[in-house]
Amino acid sequence: MSMKLCGVIAVLMVFGMCGYCAAQDVKEVTITGNVLCNRATIPVVWDQSSQDKDHYPVIYAFSGTDEITAQLNEIMDKYYPDKGLDVETAQKFLDEFTKRLRYNIEAGELADKMHKDSEWGSQILAVTGVVYEQDGRRWIKPSSFADGVINYPAKMIAPDKPFVMPENAPIELAVNDTLAIKCVPIPAGSFLQGSPFYQQRYQDEFPHEVVLTKPYYMSETPVTQEVFEAVMGKNPGPTKGPQCPVEKIPYADITEFCRRLSEKNGMTVRPPTDPEVEYAARVGTSNPCFTEKYKEQISEAGVKGSTTPVKSMKPNAWGLFDMLCGGWTVTSTYKVDNARAKEVDPQGPARGEGSIQTNEIGPMHKSRGGYHYAFIRPNMHGAVSEDGGLWEGGTTIFRIVVEGK
Repeated sequence: MSMKLCGVIAVLMVFGMCGYCAAQDVKEVTITGNVLCNRATIPVVWDQSSQDKDHYPVIYAFSGTDEITAQLNEIMDKYYPDKGLDVETAQKFLDEFTKRLRYNIEAGELADKMHKDSEWGSQILAVTGVVYEQDGRRWIKPSSFADGVINYPAKMIAPDKPFVMPENAPIELAVNDTLAIKCVPIPAGSFLQGSPFYQQRYQDEFPHEVVLTKPYYMSETPVTQEVFEAVMGKNPGPTKGPQCPVEKIPYADITEFCRRLSEKNGMTVRPPTDPEVEYAARVGTSNPCFTEKYKEQISEAGVKGSTTPVKSMKPNAWGLFDMLCGGWTVTSTYKVDNARAKEVDPQGPARGEGSIQTNEIGPMHKSRGGYHYAFIRPNMHGAVSEDGGLWEGGTTIFRIVVEGK
């Protein structure tokens, strides 16, 4: 054997040993965080043409490596103030979280299964695999995944504190000689409507700035059976109780209820828009919405078959009761996925024009504040048919707003 050939073999052996050693040094880690479809994070409306390049799973990491822990601690300290998030700080925090703690999941059979399981609603909270960087992007080559448990920072699950408290006093809408509806003032403002990508969420909850330029008043509680019967002369709900929310009201009856109160009180009474309900439930903040942070507010009012009256749990910081409960609050906004750009006083699509509907049920209204599986949070919306039924189960209840003067 020539000296030259021996040298080549020696070099190859060295490289082979180095590769072997490197392979032995590779360690798997388990990253906990929210797995969702990448297309849910794109600030443009997704269409079929973008499927190939945008349709894959990603994870927003909370723990798993020392680097992840250090990065999370740093952005919590720098970008998440103790007072909570307004719309600007919420967007900055989300941008930093995305830049530092988002990992793409390497393509393959396992990634395809993860994508299928998380495309519509995120269900996977832990991914095990090998982490690496390529072309300035973070990746994980997965070997397994699970539902997992995320330990969120304390500031993320602390109760919401309003940045502004209402200056006006509540108003009373006369119903008859003995009954009235107390309506709580809601200040104008802006917030990041929807759900951040690091939160377990559904695809239609894109976070975007919404500006509400006018103050309004919202009924302190859902409309009760006693009040509805006094105005409309009927109580169609299946479960009876004068202080329970009235259930399964057709949308035409809700608007007629508002018309009669408007006429009686000389004010504009109407159903709330979808962002008006979410904004009021979040007391104007843009903090992430985790079910556990509302445990003192969540009531059983509106649960099927329940006779729990309104005001059985604590109000939120603006004085609104039962914003999160067993029933879904109907809004005037027709069902459509969240916008992906800034909106000012949004009303949603016109009836039947771009709204989500089915041939059997017809146009659907957005609804707020009820359970979907184990979740109940202000930034999650459901769908309600115009006959008072629910597309997604549960019961239909409603609140009213009075336009500010």
